[in-house]
Amino acid sequence: MPLAATTRSVVANLTSEQHLVLYIIDGGISRVNKNRIIQNLKSEQVSLKWLKVRKSQFKHLQTSSSITIAAYYRILIPELLPSEIDKAIYLDSDVIVRCSLQELWNLDIQDNYLLAIPDMGAIYVSSPRGLINYQELGLAPDCKYFNSGVLVMNLKKWRQEKTSQKIFAYLDKYKKYIRWHDQDAMNAVLAGQWEAIDYRWNQMPYLFKYPSWQNSPFSKEEYDHLVHHPFIVHFASRDKPWHENCSHPQKGLFFEHLDSNIWSTWQEEQLAKKQRQQNLVHFSKLYISFKQKIKFFFKELIKS
Repeated sequence: MPLAATTRSVVANLTSEQHLVLYIIDGGISRVNKNRIIQNLKSEQVSLKWLKVRKSQFKHLQTSSSITIAAYYRILIPELLPSEIDKAIYLDSDVIVRCSLQELWNLDIQDNYLLAIPDMGAIYVSSPRGLINYQELGLAPDCKYFNSGVLVMNLKKWRQEKTSQKIFAYLDKYKKYIRWHDQDAMNAVLAGQWEAIDYRWNQMPYLFKYPSWQNSPFSKEEYDHLVHHPFIVHFASRDKPWHENCSHPQKGLFFEHLDSNIWSTWQEEQLAKKQRQQNLVHFSKLYISFKQKIKFFFKELIKS
């Protein structure tokens, strides 16, 4: 459902002359939900393609309760997309687009690996939420740290420099320093080799923690534009619009891009899925406990 809202928000801002080639990285989306996503798009201006990934190649990477294996999929975009595509816009599936992406697409990427937006919760690698090991990596404290939820990617350069492989190598080598998963690794490998663009392309919830512009790192004009006129709203926290207790001031934007008839049973399905997962975890614990007791029993039996 979040993915459906994101994709629909992109399509809603296309002009009548524009055509979008939309690639969705599929880490296990059901056939039912694929059909729902297509129905929710309601557009003939989109060529939709599904990119399949093998989850097994990510099984050794760190995850958390809020960051799943899917977070690492974006690292493989240069390999997943056809080789003739040299540039791509990547979006997380918890963003709502509020204007045409044409302006973002037209930005000159030059020789940078990425165009991105500094993370509002960690503008620099030396920020408390930045890179733990930035000094060990030889990075300057004022080296900027980007959020990986909205990216313009120079796919040609990534392929030429084998960037994806370097990022995965970093994830393996510096496991003990990883906090923000793929984002940490990309910032470490691409430090100083990406260009920061207008913050409005990735408005993050951290913005609303500032009581006013005086308490923020922004000028009054920048702050007002960010709050009231963002190009992309990114619900980059555990507090998602589809959660009942969400306090995000712009959560209503999310539901503007969903057909309530298509997604009427989604919340119940998610609760049932969560219950099945909890039951599976409970069963696994019982099974492990049973195995240990059997093993202990046979040891005692042999001793006697």
